[in-house]
Amino acid sequence: MVAIIPAAGKGLRMTSVTRGAPKELLPLGKGTVLGRVVLEALASADRVVVVNSRKKPQIDAFVETLHNDRVKIAYQDVPRGLLDAICHAGVDDDAVVLLGDTVYRGHSPIERMADLINRGIDGVLAVEPVATDIMEQYGIVEVDDVTGAVRRILEKPKCADTPSRWAIAARYAFSRPLLAFLTDECCKRADCEGPGEIGLSEGLAKAIEKGFDIKAAALQPDQERIDCGSAVEYRNAKEIHWD
Repeated sequence: MVAIIPAAGKGLRMTSVTRGAPKELLPLGKGTVLGRVVLEALASADRVVVVNSRKKPQIDAFVETLHNDRVKIAYQDVPRGLLDAICHAGVDDDAVVLLGDTVYRGHSPIERMADLINRGIDGVLAVEPVATDIMEQYGIVEVDDVTGAVRRILEKPKCADTPSRWAIAARYAFSRPLLAFLTDECCKRADCEGPGEIGLSEGLAKAIEKGFDIKAAALQPDQERIDCGSAVEYRNAKEIHWD
């Protein structure tokens, strides 16, 4: 199992806090945001690939300070969205994906998600319920109540678009065949449409249409997602007592 951590984004929403430095390296407790995500990944994966931009050499330097052969760098030099970042990791194996600006307090859902992949599930999305007034900030999934299968994914929908309030909680797990399918879809989009973001939700929607078995894994009470992707969210995260 390989862990992929996309961290190549520009972080424009965070400039008031970062002053141009990578948002992933903002301090959080005794560590950094990215440091906590890497530790979470190492607990369940054989190796970790941090997908960086060459315009963010500070992240390269941070990875070097870890002195850990299990953590490597790959590059996404043109910011073309989350699916494109995942594909630039160059992974040909079962994989978990952890967004580099989101940490977990308590336990991580990744171990359970990786176990489901090992049992033969094609893909797993960590999900949590969100309030109606903020659902437009998230990818929302419609889930079969009996099987837990993801039936539909909507990117930042309005409340009238779906009765579901299950939001994707910044953690994903993909089998090798599903990751290969998503990589192929990413390449097709790049060849046909040129510049522009290539969304993961769109790729997953096509995978569902093709019959891939993708499940939703609801966060447990001891799994708290902490988003550090905006100035307000990061300031709130700093108020938390971190070990």
